[in-house]
Amino acid sequence: MNIHPLFFGINSHKHLGEYTVLTSIWRKRRSVIITWLFSYVAILLLPIVMGIFVYRESSAALEEEIHRANDALLKQVREVIDNELESVLRLNTEVTWNTKLQELMFTNIRGQDSYQYSLYQIAMDFKMYKTFYPQITDFYVYYSPDDIGLMPGFVRSGKEVYEDVHNNPDFSYNDWQTMMTSSKKPSFVPLVYRGLNGSIHQSIAHISYLTSDLNTKPEGAVVILIDDSKLLSALQNVQLFSGGEVLVLNKENQILLSTLETNQHPVLTNRVLSDDSGFFNEKYKGQDSEFYYIASKKSDLKIVTIMPSAVVWQKAIYVRWFTYMSIVLSILGGSLLTFFFLRKNYNPIKQLIHSFAGESTVRLNEGNNEFQFIQHMISNTLNEKEEVNFRLKQQNYLLRSNFMTRLLKGRLDNQIPIEDALPAFEMHFDSDHFAVLLFYVEANDQFYSSINGNSENEKTKLLQFIIANVVEEIMNAKHIGYMTEIDDMLACIINFRDTGQASNLTELRQMASEAQQFLKNKFQIELTVSISNIHTSIVDLSIAYKESIDAMEYKLIMGRKEIISFHEIQNEAINEIPQGYYYPLQVEQQLINFLKIGEYDRAKETLDNIVDRNLKINQISLPLARCLMFDLVSTMVKAHHEIGDTQEESSGASLKEIEKLTACETMQDMHEQLTEMLKEVCSNNLAKRKSTLIQNRHQDLQTLIQNIVRFIQENYQDPDMNISMIGLRFDMKSTYLSKLFREQTGEGLLDYMNKVRIVKAKELIESQNITMNEISSLVGFSDVNALIRIFKKYEGVTPGKYKDSM
Repeated sequence: MNIHPLFFGINSHKHLGEYTVLTSIWRKRRSVIITWLFSYVAILLLPIVMGIFVYRESSAALEEEIHRANDALLKQVREVIDNELESVLRLNTEVTWNTKLQELMFTNIRGQDSYQYSLYQIAMDFKMYKTFYPQITDFYVYYSPDDIGLMPGFVRSGKEVYEDVHNNPDFSYNDWQTMMTSSKKPSFVPLVYRGLNGSIHQSIAHISYLTSDLNTKPEGAVVILIDDSKLLSALQNVQLFSGGEVLVLNKENQILLSTLETNQHPVLTNRVLSDDSGFFNEKYKGQDSEFYYIASKKSDLKIVTIMPSAVVWQKAIYVRWFTYMSIVLSILGGSLLTFFFLRKNYNPIKQLIHSFAGESTVRLNEGNNEFQFIQHMISNTLNEKEEVNFRLKQQNYLLRSNFMTRLLKGRLDNQIPIEDALPAFEMHFDSDHFAVLLFYVEANDQFYSSINGNSENEKTKLLQFIIANVVEEIMNAKHIGYMTEIDDMLACIINFRDTGQASNLTELRQMASEAQQFLKNKFQIELTVSISNIHTSIVDLSIAYKESIDAMEYKLIMGRKEIISFHEIQNEAINEIPQGYYYPLQVEQQLINFLKIGEYDRAKETLDNIVDRNLKINQISLPLARCLMFDLVSTMVKAHHEIGDTQEESSGASLKEIEKLTACETMQDMHEQLTEMLKEVCSNNLAKRKSTLIQNRHQDLQTLIQNIVRFIQENYQDPDMNISMIGLRFDMKSTYLSKLFREQTGEGLLDYMNKVRIVKAKELIESQNITMNEISSLVGFSDVNALIRIFKKYEGVTPGKYKDSM
């Protein structure tokens, strides 16, 4: 496929301009231009998203500030209203608690000669109150039993009070009387007020009711009137937003005071919530408005302010439009810059594509962009080179490994001399002194767990690669070493440089130890190493290999993770003094008996003695060591059988433990496994014995507690019965006995004795008509005061009150 349609303004098509670019992008939708375009757009979107975020945060902060300002304004209005109504509440308190009015309400002076004079005195007191509270429009007290009204300086009938203060066609005398006696809770209500000149005024009335009995209807009411024009004039000093208005509602959401026409807003009484404060939005006078409300601190009133939304949110609207304009400008400017840099940055890519396209048969297609095409071309070249080198190394490594295996096992092809084969496999030797080291991997679980995502085969190859490289590097520091895999182990052929045989063996052991420690510390790979004797011919490598195999078998006795030298084993075999095999029948029976009784320490001591006597003192041979392993396995089988654990789950677990023993490769492993088994078996048997003892002790304690309870039930009448007496009765210390009783029952012994006596005392109180002195002696108290004190402690009342309640 020809790639030139991708490029901007090629040859005679330059006059097509932007149309050519858009057409190329669409036809090459996988082009790097699209990738760059998305990148530039992402960069462009970042400040836009940040701007939106900043706008949201600033809007939230501004909204919070606006609400805080409105709340402060509402609190200012509330302060004005509360200050104006504080005198009403204070006057109501003084009138209600007037001693003469209280005497009228709560004493029977009606019909007495002093009755009329008392009414006159109350009216005179009210006249004095009127002088002290000039801001109060008017007030009176209505007393319904005699249908009279007490006004400042006057005593009138109820009808006269109504006509002087409230006479109005919309509010009849019967309505007025019903209001004066129909409720008990004080409240603010809207009420019509008739002035001295006969003019009608709207006023706010505070009504509190008078009653001489909580269970009867009110006998009258205290009515205090304040003209709403006074409150409105006080509100003029509060600076509201432009067009802001105020409502004052009572607890029934009736409008008491308003700076607007209340009949325009019937919905207000439904929308103001029962909360102490809040706000909501609603249409008012054809425009959106904000309604804020708050409860009065000194009364049950609620103040509402109404403000146009356009005024409240003027700053927020400005911030919103400013953000919108900045986003639009960012998009326009970013788009122009994106188009400019796309054209500028694509020219070098275009020239590079032309260069590759002319040198290769591979062409840019719909599935690749320009960078992928260039990367593909470079990768193909590098991969071809790497593949050739890898194949050469792989073939050489496999051929050399096969050659070394045949060399160690003595199966070389006699047609090709060894000296001629070595250079072909990139091997060379400096001397005729050779030795073989075998490496057996004992623990690789930690190494495998540290590698994720590879198969077991790949992990094994990696492990062998690491061991081979570490060993070769250490050996090649002073000698020549080559590693190969052979029979689940790794073998290393060592060629010594001109040194003596004895020193070579010592140095070889040190180097093997160094490799072993490094692999353990660095990679958690643990090895057992065996070393052959030193031989003076390359042909004798097969003998050296067999010697290292024989030495490796001795890990059964010497244990894992050791360095075993065939030379040392050979010397020990020559100097070995035959010793007896130690595992008598009585020792075996002792070991079984210790297991049965759970004596772990003595069982372990016996096992350690058997192993030490055979491996360290007697130093038995390899065949006898195998016999000892089988004998110890047999002992564990006998022990499990004699313990008699017949449960299916336990039997299965025992069988698995025996299988672990038979799978041990060294005496050290078997010794460790046997020790763990001894510990588990002894722990289980010991736990069973302890469980039996605990059950027996618990049963004994239950029997003791039952006997104590029975003793108390039978001897509660004895005044000498106490904790010390009970302790002597059961031959135990009183403190210890009380502690046992609390632990078993959750209740103190003294509390239980007192409760038994109180229960018996209640039965006597309920069933017999006898004195408290007699009851106290019958239930075991030394005197009646003790009975009263303890009875009240547990029942909350004295015996006398309890008897009265019965």
